Formats: sequence, structure tokens, C-alpha cells
Amino acid sequence: MQESLLSHIASNFISQYENVANSSVSYLLNKYPAARKVLKELLNMSSVPTHYITELSTKTNGRPDITGLDDTGNKIVIIEGKFWANLTDNQPENYLDELSVGGVLLFLVPDKRLKSLVVEIEKRLNGRNERIAIRSWSAFLELVEIENNKNHDSQLASDLMQLSELCKKMDAEGMPPLSMSDLDPMNGRLAYQFADIVDECNGRIRLWDHSDFTGLKTQSSKYGHGFYFKAYDLACYLYFSSYNWFTKEAHTPTWLSIQDSNWKKDDRFYYAINSDDAYNEKDHTLYAIQLRPGMDKNDIVDHIVNEVNMVLLHIKDNLK
Repeated sequence: MQESLLSHIASNFISQYENVANSSVSYLLNKYPAARKVLKELLNMSSVPTHYITELSTKTNGRPDITGLDDTGNKIVIIEGKFWANLTDNQPENYLDELSVGGVLLFLVPDKRLKSLVVEIEKRLNGRNERIAIRSWSAFLELVEIENNKNHDSQLASDLMQLSELCKKMDAEGMPPLSMSDLDPMNGRLAYQFADIVDECNGRIRLWDHSDFTGLKTQSSKYGHGFYFKAYDLACYLYFSSYNWFTKEAHTPTWLSIQDSNWKKDDRFYYAINSDDAYNEKDHTLYAIQLRPGMDKNDIVDHIVNEVNMVLLHIKDNLK
């Protein structure tokens, strides 16, 4: 996934992604006729406002994310942009009360949340409501992009890319509401076991004649647990990563970071591995150590240690 300036800033300095995304949508609707045309067609309305305000307070019904006002101040459109936050007590009933006759309430949500949100809203309302529309962030932005391509505006194209990458990041990394399966104690047991497995790999790799752990350490972080070592004149970090497990296409909990002996990146390592399980990261080569269903703990430790030895030897042999 490509990182945009907007997604970088949001992830490093701003805790509430939804506010950033909603402000961006308001900006698009206020500035670009193409965005308003898409909104009009999406909501099947004869016209939509040209003026949009974020977090416009109401007396008793909360603060909708985006409110579209007509020339006389009537609330014609309310847009509630969500990623994984739950519905508030005001949603959707009280927001509907804020709308003028013929007004529409639009929810923008991740693709993966569309079905569940439809069910949740219909449950709250005891059925469907024609004044509510639920669409995905990606669908809305793609429609604006298609409309923009009819009469290309490079500034709008850039703005859409920025917001699209932020939405993709939140779709992939945002925390959805907990389910019963998430709370299964087996999840905690697995996380504990994988950290323990990494420690057992540490002991096994220390037995290699060509491994060196001098001055290097085991390290834990919020994303996982691992250890540094050197072997075959390569500097490595073998670790369990909950983050890589769900963000990387390989979808495995165990990973090997590889650099040269001075802890610097060498692009040749990535090309030497020549595998879909290799990633050419910013400052290192990353290798996904795939596991198989049915492996017990001893099988996993044997497999990881053998894979590490295999890939390091492969790099060494291909750089001769």
C-alpha cells in the first residue's frame, strides 16, 4: 500500500483519523463541482448543497461529521464518515431529525463494514429508511475519480489520491469492534506461544558455528518479540510480528529482517532471494517465514531455524 502525505501525517500526529477524513470530504465537496455531482447522483437527489460544514453542533442531537446547507441554511445532507468506531446514541435517529424535508443521511464506511452497519442501522430503526444511504469510502472516491477523468483536474486527482490512501490505511489497520472470536483466550495463548517459539529459535541459532550474538539483544515491542544476531556476514532480526501478520500479503506471524554486516540495506539481498515471500523495505530486506497448519511447537521451531539458515545461505551463495 502506497503511503500518501495525508496518511503519513495522520498516522504520526493525529489520533482521530475520522476527523481528518471527514474534513477532507468536506473540503472536496466545497471546492470541486465533480465531487458534488457524484454526491447528487449517489443520493439520487435533484440537487445538493454547495456549502458543507464539519462538526456543526446541534442543540440536542450531537455534532454530525459533515452538514450540507442550502442557501437559506436548511440541512439538506448530513454525512457521517466512519471507519471502525461504533454508532453513537444520536445515530441515526437524531441525525434524521436534523434534516430538512427531502434531506438524506449518508454513512461512509470501509468496504468490510458495509453489511454489518446496514444490519445495525436497520435494527435501530426497526427496518429500512429511504432517507439513509450507506456507501463505502472507496466507492465514493472512485466515483469522484471517474467523474474527474471526464474533465481532468490535476489538483482534484492529487487530493483524491491523498484521501484514498488514508482510507486504505484505516481499512487495513483500524481496530474494528471486538467480536466473541476476538476475545477467545486461544488468541492470547497463540501470541504467548509465538514469543516463546522465537526464544527457542534463539537458543538453536546460538549453537551454529557461524552465528554471532556479541553485543546483540532480544527485544520486545508493541508489535511483537524478536532477537538480533549475525550469521554468514549478514545482520539479522528474527521476530514474531502481529503487525506484519495482518498487513503483509504473506500473512504469517514469523519474519526475518536482513541487512549487511554494518546493519545497512543491500538491495542485492532482495533480488537474490527472488521470492514472493521477500519484501524490499526501506532500510532492510524482509523475508516471511511461512508456517503450515498442523505444525506442533517443535515442528515450528525446526522449520523456522531451517528457513533462516536456508535463506541466509542462499543470499551468501548468490553474492559470490
